[in-house]
Amino acid sequence: MVGRTAGRLVLVVAVVAGGAAGASRLAGWGSDHAVETTGPYRVGLRTATFVDDTRPTPAFGGSPAAPNRTVVTDIWYPAAGNPDGAPVADGPAADGPFPLVVFNHGQQGEPRQYAPSFGLWARAGYVVAAPRHPLTVRGGPGAAFANDARGEIGDVAFVIDSIDERMSDLADVDHVAVAGHSSGALVAFATAFEDCCHDNRIDAALLEGTPVPLGQESAGLAGTPIMFVQGDADLTPPAVPHAAYDAADPPKVFLTVPGGDHSGMYRDGPAAPEVARAVLAFLDWQVKGRDAALNTLEDTPGVEIAR
Repeated sequence: MVGRTAGRLVLVVAVVAGGAAGASRLAGWGSDHAVETTGPYRVGLRTATFVDDTRPTPAFGGSPAAPNRTVVTDIWYPAAGNPDGAPVADGPAADGPFPLVVFNHGQQGEPRQYAPSFGLWARAGYVVAAPRHPLTVRGGPGAAFANDARGEIGDVAFVIDSIDERMSDLADVDHVAVAGHSSGALVAFATAFEDCCHDNRIDAALLEGTPVPLGQESAGLAGTPIMFVQGDADLTPPAVPHAAYDAADPPKVFLTVPGGDHSGMYRDGPAAPEVARAVLAFLDWQVKGRDAALNTLEDTPGVEIAR
């Protein structure tokens, strides 16, 4: 939950964007599709620690400044073995590589809160890398996103680089989706669309529970397929992110979840399985090029699709 910092988030995104409001969008990003991978797979779990010596970590609260930035990253992946087996820690990977999804938690959240969704996506043939943003992760120093926006946006490219360097047999970094919940959705948006921060490896973007208006920076969205998911019981009503959906070029998806809240519907709430399946269909459609996945999306209640 972003709460009372919401107004500051708009300013931070605008500042990080370097005054990009109204600027023309870059088009044509991520036009290729991943080679088809089949499932189901057993789900593997591992944690990697990536240290970026080129970026410092600012002090916050009782946490001192550091000359580098340590990004602990939880990874769900397709593992070898019986797909009906329980998730296995550090098990051998299935034959890959597989498309990569970089998922950003919201402030005071953590990756394992989204484990049911990540497991579903890994079982279907995706590597899900979820960085634990050091200042805003649950159990950390308690910062708000506004205190570390630039750092969190930079974590996405750094995690992609690190996985490419250390896990290229597992993850296909030529086929990448960026995703996030709450303030993490702002990270995903900036990485996919902002002139300041765009990573041209991004093939698709997923924004869950967008907490504040995306503002004029969303005008003329082009080039990257995008999916928005918003509950109609979220404190931020669907109309707020829908303005960005309206501005985006196709292909684009907007899923409104009846009775959906800000967090539970992406974690372990009653709507979470349906949301995870709809997201998987979007990924299969836009990252793996499976046109049949569009049928699953079209059958999802509350969905709008523009092709």
